[in-house]
Amino acid sequence: MNFSVKKIVFIFLLLILVLGCIKEIDLTEGENPNTNNSNSEATNHYKRIGMHDGSFDDFIDKNSCSSVKLPVSLLANNIPLTITNTADYQLVLNIFNQSPFDVDIVVFNFPITILNPDYSQTSITSQEQLDNLSTVCDQAINNNLSAITCVNIVYPIKISLYNTTTEQTTIISVVKDQDLFNFMANLSVNEVYSVQYPINAVTTGNVNITVSGDSQLKSIISDCAN
Repeated sequence: MNFSVKKIVFIFLLLILVLGCIKEIDLTEGENPNTNNSNSEATNHYKRIGMHDGSFDDFIDKNSCSSVKLPVSLLANNIPLTITNTADYQLVLNIFNQSPFDVDIVVFNFPITILNPDYSQTSITSQEQLDNLSTVCDQAINNNLSAITCVNIVYPIKISLYNTTTEQTTIISVVKDQDLFNFMANLSVNEVYSVQYPINAVTTGNVNITVSGDSQLKSIISDCAN
């Protein structure tokens, strides 16, 4: 009789343990509103925030999605220049500012190298290729697939990554935009994650914001994009 009672108690405790584990995994995989997978809206937001922002040199390449890798040789209104660092951009602007009535034109000495939104590099051998990239960029902007530039994450941030196959949890430290993009872009179908909130962000106008969850991040992006 005592044996039967002990056996029943053991089975009861075992069931509690199993159910507790299942609940924990369910929370990890989706019941938590801040838990996401590769197809989540938050993943797209973070991936776009982490994309390379190529808008800083639009006055030379007319393309906000990518940037020209330096050094580069060009003609600015027919004046030859070699741009070796970002400070040299002022040389181009000085030439453009000489007259308010002329049409400012940059002609590159091809080939040039372009740094893409995903941080890969592309060799461009003609103005036609460069124009095609601008067209692709315009399409990305119209389809909300380009970099989000009105929100900047204050690093480092930590992300809890859970593999549903191995049942292993890993804490990832993200220290820059490229790390954030690569993490979001390379998530497998067997992985879910949760950003360890709160995190800090800076929006347009150098406004500092404490972000407490995915839904708040979505709202911040919507507000600043508008």
